[in-house]
Amino acid sequence: MKRKKVRVSILVISLFAAIIFSGCKNSLPRENASKDADENTEPYTVLIYAPLYASEEACNRVSAKISEITMKEIGCQVKLKRNMSAYQLNQAMASEETMDLFPCFTWEFSLAEFVARNKIIQMDDLLSNYGVEMKNSISEEDWECTIVDGHIYGVPMNKDKAQGRCFLMVKDIADELQIDYSRPMDYQDLELVFQKVKAAYPDMYPIVPSDGSIINPVWDVDMLGDGLGILENCLTDSTEVVNLYNCASFKKYCSYMYRWVQLGYMMPDAINTIESSNDLIRNGIGFGTFAPYKEGIEYEESRNKGKQIAAIELAQPHSTTDMVSSCWVISSKSKEPQKAMQVLNLMYTNPEVANLLVNGTENENWIYEDKTRDIIRFPEGVGQSNTDYSVYGWVWPNEQITSIWSGQDADYWDKLDRFNKNAKASPAKGFIWKPENVQREAAACRDIVDKYYNGLILGCLNPDEAIPKFNEELEKAGINTIINEKQRQLDVWLSKK
Repeated sequence: MKRKKVRVSILVISLFAAIIFSGCKNSLPRENASKDADENTEPYTVLIYAPLYASEEACNRVSAKISEITMKEIGCQVKLKRNMSAYQLNQAMASEETMDLFPCFTWEFSLAEFVARNKIIQMDDLLSNYGVEMKNSISEEDWECTIVDGHIYGVPMNKDKAQGRCFLMVKDIADELQIDYSRPMDYQDLELVFQKVKAAYPDMYPIVPSDGSIINPVWDVDMLGDGLGILENCLTDSTEVVNLYNCASFKKYCSYMYRWVQLGYMMPDAINTIESSNDLIRNGIGFGTFAPYKEGIEYEESRNKGKQIAAIELAQPHSTTDMVSSCWVISSKSKEPQKAMQVLNLMYTNPEVANLLVNGTENENWIYEDKTRDIIRFPEGVGQSNTDYSVYGWVWPNEQITSIWSGQDADYWDKLDRFNKNAKASPAKGFIWKPENVQREAAACRDIVDKYYNGLILGCLNPDEAIPKFNEELEKAGINTIINEKQRQLDVWLSKK
């Protein structure tokens, strides 16, 4: 009889404990309860696509380190894939391949076109629910540059949001030849520089291209998205949309470049050159090249090219929509956009995550030179030319919360912030061009630009002959229809400011 009572007591106690435990489980936060329920399932992996070189091994190292943080913070993993060109990204978007996060660079893709093609999703609710810290860190002016049809579609990168133009050159040679790079120059001044370099180093090209192209130094312009209709000088208040390729400034530059090829200052047949300007300058083949101008450009390019670099300013820094609307977006193919937004929020606000994405892993890609001041350098035997994780901070959501590299000013991020704020804004800053009404004309004109543009800016084509043909073909393809539609949209946008 006693045994029977004991069994009943044990049963009652067990049942009571089960009820209490069940109640405790029900009182857990929903996220933890979900983890318990799904503890046997694999956590979601947010796939991050990015450009520029990094080995698969380096990407796996970075992914593993970031996943330790994301698993703890938001219950998911990440996988990083780099080396993604614009072509490969387009292929991935057209395939059945899953993707979550990737950067949209305005010189490669139109944000409005991605929206029209349903390739990315709007972020308004996701930002309010899963990206509040990031949302509050970005100014309304910057958010305006990623708004299409009243919705936010991208997170602006916290990088240089203003640019001028400059000529980069090997500092040792410039100093040896007593070139004064402390003042801005024009094309005539540059020609005298090239003449000196060619006389002193006859086997060296004063100007070199990069991968069959070159940065166009005609840069008082606002490209208004695709460059098919621009503001020729956005340092003024003019909002007249014109054809870049028929502008006097474009013709002037192309004429100089063609002349420089004839004089041996620019590499011949540059359009077929597959080497980067970094390699050509590092290997002593070239003296310099054109580049965007921003705060700290000399240090950044010295690291990229493996030589001390000096810069001659050519065009005054200014800020346009295109310089801010390069942004990080969420793919419409993401299976868990909430997780993608949570990861993007960490990429923007968490210094450890940002540092891993920008600089790679400690010991393999960088080491501390001064941990207290958060200054890093390459490990012994490693440099930008042989690291397995290339360093380009502007690619990522927020380079300004990452470590400072040895040789940079300790207050570099403050200086970059001031550079951005002090640059003159284009009168069209915040305007986003939507080409849906002229897609046929835009596609035809882009094909013609591809046919002529690089050949002209590299001096491979005689501008006196090629530019009239170029513009004749553009006009037949509908460039004026595009310009009229862009002017109409810009005028409507201006009327609502």
